[in-house]
Amino acid sequence: MLEMVLAKIITDKQRDIVACARRIIVEKGMEHLTTREIAKELKMTDGALYRHFKGKRNILDLLVDDIEETLMNVVMQAAFSTKDPVRKLENIFKTHLSYAEQRKGISFIVINQILSIRDKGLQRKVFGVINKYFRVIKIILNEGISQGRFRKEINLTSASIIFFGMVQSMVTLWGLSGFRLKLNKNRLELKRFLSLVKL
Repeated sequence: MLEMVLAKIITDKQRDIVACARRIIVEKGMEHLTTREIAKELKMTDGALYRHFKGKRNILDLLVDDIEETLMNVVMQAAFSTKDPVRKLENIFKTHLSYAEQRKGISFIVINQILSIRDKGLQRKVFGVINKYFRVIKIILNEGISQGRFRKEINLTSASIIFFGMVQSMVTLWGLSGFRLKLNKNRLELKRFLSLVKL
């Protein structure tokens, strides 16, 4: 059975900082995400800001916590909305794209930034979040196999990576198009994926 993943509790002020960081990334770009810019946006002194985190690494850490909490919540809600494993995958796909669209692809931007700064601790943390996502997809695929809906020979790890990769590649192309494409309108990739796993 799917389990709810509990995320770390953060303070209201940290939530304000995370929201501000997301806004800066969307409106000005990742290169403008600095403690000084956040303090300016929130009308705080640098000293007051440093009571909540020590620097940019901690901002990214909070952003990863936010991604984990919000993304896993929407994924779990989509998965629990039906008992049909095919519909679960369809719902997660649609919901994840909607989540990315609402947040202007922030999750993938933050993940790319973490890869570029080569911080091992943050990379492990992101790896953990992605693995939680993979576990949900694997559980659903297993349910489908048990119900005789999916092929028994599916490699669960490969299939979960392909599923996540479909979303990531669509969000990347959407970002490169200047956010002009409608993410939720393109279901072709999902149909191709389902044709691989369904009996």
